[in-house]
Amino acid sequence: MFAVSLLALIFFIGLAVDAGAIYVTYGQLKRAVDAASVAAANDFKKGYTRDQMEDSARQVLIVHQVDLDRITLNVYICDNNGDGARDADLQTNVPQFFARCPDTANGESPRKFVWVDASMKAPFYFLSLLGFQSVDLSTNAISEAAPIDLLIVLDISESMGVDTPGYTVNDFNPANCNANTESYDDDDNAATAAIPIVGNCAPLIQAKKAAIKLVDTLYDGYDSVSVVTFDQVAYQVPIADTYDMAAVKQAIGAIALHDDPPYNRLWDTWKNPGRVNLSNPEDRDGDGADYDNPAVVGYTCPTFTANDGTEFGPPEEHYLDDRWWQTGNPALVPGGEGAPDPFGWGGVPCDRDDKLDAYDWDRNGKWTQYDHDTSGAWLTANDPDGAGALSVTLSPLSTCTGCGIRVAANVLRQTGRPSSVWVMVLLSDGAVNLSDTHVNAGELNGEDVIPSWFPMGFCTGRLFGPCVKDFGVGAEDGSANDGYWCSACQDNFKATRYCVDHEEATCPDDTTWIGDTWTPNTLQKRYSVYDYALDMTDEAALTRSTKLTEPAGNDIAIYTIGLGAASSGADLLRYLAAVGDDGDRTTDPCAPFAANPTRDCGQYYFADTSYELQEIFEDIASRIYTRITD
Repeated sequence: MFAVSLLALIFFIGLAVDAGAIYVTYGQLKRAVDAASVAAANDFKKGYTRDQMEDSARQVLIVHQVDLDRITLNVYICDNNGDGARDADLQTNVPQFFARCPDTANGESPRKFVWVDASMKAPFYFLSLLGFQSVDLSTNAISEAAPIDLLIVLDISESMGVDTPGYTVNDFNPANCNANTESYDDDDNAATAAIPIVGNCAPLIQAKKAAIKLVDTLYDGYDSVSVVTFDQVAYQVPIADTYDMAAVKQAIGAIALHDDPPYNRLWDTWKNPGRVNLSNPEDRDGDGADYDNPAVVGYTCPTFTANDGTEFGPPEEHYLDDRWWQTGNPALVPGGEGAPDPFGWGGVPCDRDDKLDAYDWDRNGKWTQYDHDTSGAWLTANDPDGAGALSVTLSPLSTCTGCGIRVAANVLRQTGRPSSVWVMVLLSDGAVNLSDTHVNAGELNGEDVIPSWFPMGFCTGRLFGPCVKDFGVGAEDGSANDGYWCSACQDNFKATRYCVDHEEATCPDDTTWIGDTWTPNTLQKRYSVYDYALDMTDEAALTRSTKLTEPAGNDIAIYTIGLGAASSGADLLRYLAAVGDDGDRTTDPCAPFAANPTRDCGQYYFADTSYELQEIFEDIASRIYTRITD
């Protein structure tokens, strides 16, 4: 009886111990297979083959201390032969996976599924004494590389041609480099070799090639890619099918460098800080119109006589050939009145209300009809919507980062799929110096994005002097320049963030609310193009706030790249990356490196040269998310 009982006791003890060991082994195998499936699905973004995905899966199993000599591993994808349809042999080999694969032959959209199954013999220990050696364990997992809705946002302002031979700062015509075309040659992917790259304007051409390389990591017919460019305004690049990666790459290759109005061809006497409205040099009083109110600008320009193209004539007919009303001989001025000098400039800028005359395009020192016609031709050529040049001005500034963020976020809100990962990649080479205007921003949910009382956006200012850039005491009462014309529309004093929301309750913490009702000479003009770009970032990606009444944005992952001189705009790019990392502006991975704008941190990258861009785009591709679906 004792011998029989002892045998039964050993059996049950062995069964309990071996069952526990098998449970632990199965748990280890299951975790390893789950991780292996994620690793294999991650390789979808890199364009790897099924065999390469299987290699990645094996490496993960080794990390999980699974003995590969005891395991049978299988990795399947829906379309291994690349014919656009799910593989027929899956129906026999893995019918469960075959049923999950989309029937693309009948119109279902493809998906980036990876099936990983593994089986192994788990040994018995105590039960082997009774002749039971092992038990077969098997498990499987389906992972899906998450569908991506990607927005590529490129700065195409003229400074993105700085590395082009013959580039001249503030006076460059990109027509020549835009006219050239070369083929994109990617040794890793022969299918892209025929992509034409329009223009050899550098560093823009390197940015386009890197962007195409990023698109190559996405899945044709499953991921979606849209492209937005920005300079003076933002523009969604037309793509017939955003799920067709070939069409996307063709669209990226066709992007041209923007032709900015040449600052160096403004009249020389206008170029001193504060003498011209840099958001629209034709508009001296900041109301968006060529006509300028004498009560606002502080003086009345004389009546123009024969200065409409006549090259020779009496001096009194040409005293404003250079559009500068000189202090001087009253006999030269109609009516016999001397020209005023209210600001100590030795004269004041003047222009005709019926002519475009802020630029001396041919640099002949005289205004002629040619200058008017050339300005008109530029406006027509650079109006992105073909609406009669209403959305652009003759501003020599061209870095409206806030415009690019707004348009890109709207594209994702309107076309982004709820089940996909929304990603924005923004590249810029300079500090923000413009915002949207009342005209080009339009409406959102029935309301103006930019109120009508900000016709030129938030690059506000006036001709009062001397320039006060930090909005010191008295700057808001008209005694000094109370805007950004003095500092090329850049907010060089960002310590205080201003808010122009309808209600103070919706403003972010640590901001100064100044309302949205504008009257002349109020604090309202302290709201800058930089503040606007911060607000567009929050609307795009802020999901967590320390203030419960602040509205949330969308869940958009944002990666930013500062190129070369963009260290001057690193503060905005880092803010974008911080909010786009986890939806929270207070958790900033770049905070410890605030004094070093060239330091990569979080989702912000810095490229000293354009040749670093491809590596950066590849790193971004490796960080786009993957999820386990089963």
